[in-house]
Amino acid sequence: MSRYFRTSDSVNRDYFDVFGNGLVIFYLLMVVPLVVALWVQVYKGVWRLDIGKISKIIMMVLFVLMTLVVGFFGFYAHILFYYGFAP
Repeated sequence: MSRYFRTSDSVNRDYFDVFGNGLVIFYLLMVVPLVVALWVQVYKGVWRLDIGKISKIIMMVLFVLMTLVVGFFGFYAHILFYYGFAP
């Protein structure tokens, strides 16, 4: 990274510390409550369906896994494209 930012190593480390802290705070304060609220609403809706209990559990597990996978790839794409590390 030193060829992109002509600064000392300590400044680069400070930049990435601030960057990391900002991402953690953003995802904890903005995205996590949104996803939890979405999970709660889907949970309520799934249990109202007239299907078997195992099917309801499978639907919930698949929905949670899907949101986690989409969230991971969204975070990865955010890092790559917003900060110019994409190929």
